[in-house]
Amino acid sequence: MMVSLAPGGPEIMMTMEMTPEQQDALRRQLGLDQPMAVRFVKWTASAMRADFGRSFSDRRRVNEVIAERLPNTLLLGGTALALSILIGVPAGIISATRRYSVTDHTVTFASFIGVSIPVFWLAIILILVFAVRLDWLPASGMATIGAPYSLADRLAHLLMPAVVLATATLPNLVRFMRSALIEEIGQDYVRTARAKGLMPHRVLSHHAVRNALIPVVTVLGVLIPRLVGGAVITETIFGWPGMGQLAVASATGRDFPTVMGLTVVVAIVVIITNLIVDLAYGWLDPRITYA
Repeated sequence: MMVSLAPGGPEIMMTMEMTPEQQDALRRQLGLDQPMAVRFVKWTASAMRADFGRSFSDRRRVNEVIAERLPNTLLLGGTALALSILIGVPAGIISATRRYSVTDHTVTFASFIGVSIPVFWLAIILILVFAVRLDWLPASGMATIGAPYSLADRLAHLLMPAVVLATATLPNLVRFMRSALIEEIGQDYVRTARAKGLMPHRVLSHHAVRNALIPVVTVLGVLIPRLVGGAVITETIFGWPGMGQLAVASATGRDFPTVMGLTVVVAIVVIITNLIVDLAYGWLDPRITYA
């Protein structure tokens, strides 16, 4: 209903040269001459069959349009998530095991800076520094136009967007890892393990860190949808041909079927992510079993 009631609509596809008869024919062709309730029922019936209709802009099936962009967004989001985990978890562990030290204060200060920086501002600054002034990295796109495919070229185009997108989850992951590990280090079972003579690194890695990861994984499941939201801004600024850029173009062009198809796909990704998080509990906590 919100999409259908948005101002503008597919009428922006009509030109001044079109006659009223041609405009009516276009509305009938797009199915917009029917009441909104009827259109909703028809769309729901088609969506249950994984058919989201045809795009208003190029008349291709929405499934095909999304299938072209989804792998690119998964590549960008997966890389950003991997950077967040590989950097955030060790940084949180170091900060927790060295409380109130210079390292702890530095990591905490950097985390607060990361939370405070707007994604679009950081993206523009990185482009100005590394693409315009230093000319180290490409400013936009997924690959160099006209150049043969190479892994180095793909990584060069992927680096800045992935770093910018990782700021949506990395600072929060560091803070939650630090607080969870500090709480676990103060538990009785950690003191008991140390009293038994276990090596400090073994107590930390096999007991404290594993238990501290349980709330962190929970938070990670909540933070992952932020990657989807951040991808809209990141892909638009860097010209990354993913679902975020497609969402902006579809919303601007009032391409209702594509907007609805993207919404459903993003919802499915979030549901699958939360399912994986729930299954991860069984691996981290031996008290949880799945019969």
